[in-house]
Amino acid sequence: MGHIFARLTGFGLTLVPIWPYNFRRSPRTPDSVAVTHWAGEAAQTVTVTGAGEGPAVVLTGVERVDQVVDVLEGPDERVWRIETSPYSVKWPEGFEIDSPPAGDNSSPFLLWGPDRSLIYPQGPWNRDRIPPLTELAGPGQTILSQERGPDFDTVDLAYRHEGGDWRQSHHLVPFGDDRVLVITAQAPATHAELTRQAAETVARSVRVRPRESGAPVASS
Repeated sequence: MGHIFARLTGFGLTLVPIWPYNFRRSPRTPDSVAVTHWAGEAAQTVTVTGAGEGPAVVLTGVERVDQVVDVLEGPDERVWRIETSPYSVKWPEGFEIDSPPAGDNSSPFLLWGPDRSLIYPQGPWNRDRIPPLTELAGPGQTILSQERGPDFDTVDLAYRHEGGDWRQSHHLVPFGDDRVLVITAQAPATHAELTRQAAETVARSVRVRPRESGAPVASS
């Protein structure tokens, strides 16, 4: 098991997965989440649904809940939030949560959408590590727009990837007096607007997280 950098909270639950993991929400039941852990090539899945009398769980390819995820008490907020040690953000619709690859500490979690659309946070970093918006274009990228707003600054970029048109955006969210959290989104041009809106949802929902713990509420 690798180190876990993120967990999921909401609907009275805190879900702490075992690496490598994936969170997938139910399109029909907002308080249900399928948590998958890969044991080699085998997928082990626990579907957890928040309920007033305690969570309901369904096991697929696994014998015990705690082989996949620890299910703890959590906030009653009727929205799923992704928690890291310093902050939490809303889980945007249309995206699954994946653990980063082994040894990759650049982001605590990855949000995958249609056709390999991707959103990921980095930081928070000291402001002096962040170049000006006009210098955030990488090799082969062209700046389409840049904007300074009350909640965050944004730059939109265009580039070619594997023969197709892609878009990338960086949202620079103030984090305290001297740090910045960077939310990056990239997608094929056909999914650029969906992905950018999801990234804005993440950026607008950044919340500094106090340290807290929960008591186990399901283990088998």
